Amino acid sequence: MKRASTILLLGLMLGLLLPTFVVATDNTMAMKGPGGGGGGGPPTSPVFEVEYYTDSGQDKWAVLIGISDYDGRANDLWNMHNDALEMRAILEADGYNWAFAQDSAGTKDNIEIMLNWLIANEGPNSEVVFLFSGHGARTADGSWDTDVEADGNDECIVSWDSRAITDSYIADKIDLMESNHIACIYMSCHSGGMFDGPGESRSGVLYIAAAEADQYGWDYLLLENSLFFYHFGDQGLLNGPYNNLQDAFEYARPLVIAEQPESCPIMLDLYGPPFYVK
Repeated sequence: MKRASTILLLGLMLGLLLPTFVVATDNTMAMKGPGGGGGGGPPTSPVFEVEYYTDSGQDKWAVLIGISDYDGRANDLWNMHNDALEMRAILEADGYNWAFAQDSAGTKDNIEIMLNWLIANEGPNSEVVFLFSGHGARTADGSWDTDVEADGNDECIVSWDSRAITDSYIADKIDLMESNHIACIYMSCHSGGMFDGPGESRSGVLYIAAAEADQYGWDYLLLENSLFFYHFGDQGLLNGPYNNLQDAFEYARPLVIAEQPESCPIMLDLYGPPFYVK
């Protein structure tokens, strides 16, 4: 069966993307250098704004970010926005209020605004989900923040305007939340590094990542999702039998590893009971 794939591989220095070098054959793009997508984005991209839905009547709150079409064309991906759209559908059906950013809406400033919106609305009895699907990156410890990590590397998610939203920054925002019913889900390269350092995780939070800290995530064109989310979200939750995040993860993990043995989804469960989303 023909597959189309691209490694979500990004080189980031001081928040700026470096040029891309791509080998592309038969609808398959293998990233050999910094960047992503091989300039495959449209010449003119639509302008998106952050969308909010607050009418569910339930104490459930989510921030969902999916960035496929990055600023410029050199770092575009295919399906990351679909990951976020499908999770939005799952959570809205379960009574969540949400803030949603696709592509150009996912700027560094907007991501910070959305996280602050989440903090302002959640409370001790809230259910909370933070999901990011897009580029992730890592660099030598101390490049982006001041914490010291055991593996000597800082990790981040990458905004539409090519800025680093660091592991410690998001951890600090999660620490400000009163809820102990929180899930943080990352579909990005090096995403396991978003919660592997001192102070980057806390009790009451379920952490899920598409790959370990030193690994890449994969975006498959023909799946219309990233590889991990296709199995975890699309086939596991949206169109599958699973009603909680942990069971969907356990279903997806071996399927991803069978396809990409050097891309191993990981889960750190400091929440405990099933995290139901259906």
